[in-house]
Amino acid sequence: MSTPAPEPQPLILNNASLKISTDETVLNLKELACVTNHIEVSPDVSITTLDTMCGSRDYPGTIKWALIATLYQSFDPDATEDVLSQAVAGGVPVAFSVAGYRDVASGTATNPEWSGLVIPQPYSPINGDAGDASTVELEWSIVGEPTRTPPVATP
Repeated sequence: MSTPAPEPQPLILNNASLKISTDETVLNLKELACVTNHIEVSPDVSITTLDTMCGSRDYPGTIKWALIATLYQSFDPDATEDVLSQAVAGGVPVAFSVAGYRDVASGTATNPEWSGLVIPQPYSPINGDAGDASTVELEWSIVGEPTRTPPVATP
């Protein structure tokens, strides 16, 4: 009789890591986890539909990746406004990394990391209602495809 496999543990995003650099290097990555409320590394898969006299047919289009995040605004050093404003002002793609757990080593089988370059876009620096925290909504395009460390093993 074999032992049943252990039950998989879901990733609960209460300790995730979001780092954004102020330039294109990983040397200047700044941890923004403590001002992050929502995070996604998300593919946008477009479909191209061709209509002909024989009907319509869908074809796979290009895949565009995005870093989508909701941050709470903070004017503290190395926090939201400081990091994002420098990233946008540089006018070049900047490094980013995302991992499920920030308090353990990333880039491992149990804590993979997704990284690459994002194209910073202007954002609303103050946004919210009376009495609520000001939030910053980001949807920055990723240059190419994000890199997963470690890479997915192929059979």
